[in-house]
Amino acid sequence: MNEQTMFSNEQIPYGKLAKLGISEEKLRSMPENLRNTLMDGKVSPFIQAQIQTENGKVIGLPLKLQMVKDQTGAILLMTYPIRRTIANDMKLNATELERVSRGEVIQKETNENGIRMKKYVQLDRETKSLMQKNITQVRLTEKLREMEKINDIELGQNQKQAALDGKPIELSIGESKVYVGVDLREPQGFKVVNGDMQEWEKQQKMRYDVANEGFMGYVMTDENRWQYQQVGDKLSHQEKEEKQERSRKESVIKLT
Repeated sequence: MNEQTMFSNEQIPYGKLAKLGISEEKLRSMPENLRNTLMDGKVSPFIQAQIQTENGKVIGLPLKLQMVKDQTGAILLMTYPIRRTIANDMKLNATELERVSRGEVIQKETNENGIRMKKYVQLDRETKSLMQKNITQVRLTEKLREMEKINDIELGQNQKQAALDGKPIELSIGESKVYVGVDLREPQGFKVVNGDMQEWEKQQKMRYDVANEGFMGYVMTDENRWQYQQVGDKLSHQEKEEKQERSRKESVIKLT
């Protein structure tokens, strides 16, 4: 295993991966870039999971994976399947949904088992899944303080507050520019980009399948092989989404 990875082999949730059709053997046979992405705690490219239904039927489901740690240090396996509309399981209001749809990172206060906490929320645009992370886990204040010390700079209070709110901020280090901001696709919950705002936005919009007509990802073809191929049809996906929207509008018309 790469020494730079965030998770060790002993921490891998094999039981949860097995439910997706990924055995320990199949995990070991993954292409190096795919396996390292997963072990780094980053959001993976699409994987065609093999899920067994209650009646014993096995279906192929394109989704993204990410291993994360919760507040207690327990390893969680996050799954982000392709959805037609945003899966609003966090009960965002209309304004919040609009903001995440534009690519913004927002803060949302939640109440889980009587415990109130604030989380950063970000949309994975390909799957339309909401990614979330406790603000305290991101430790952005420590990162900014570290960057100030290393680069002998001082951030203004407005800059620090903007960063903590989830907005990317620009730092001038000598003659170079660096952008720092929350990005839940990264294991630590934030990203540092060398360049200007245009470079930041470019990297935020990067997609694994930008040059292809379909959703591209990794498919398990047999016990020991993975292939990078189309795992979903964008056109078909869009048609289903449009059909669902038409049906919704027709239902509204009939009810009014």
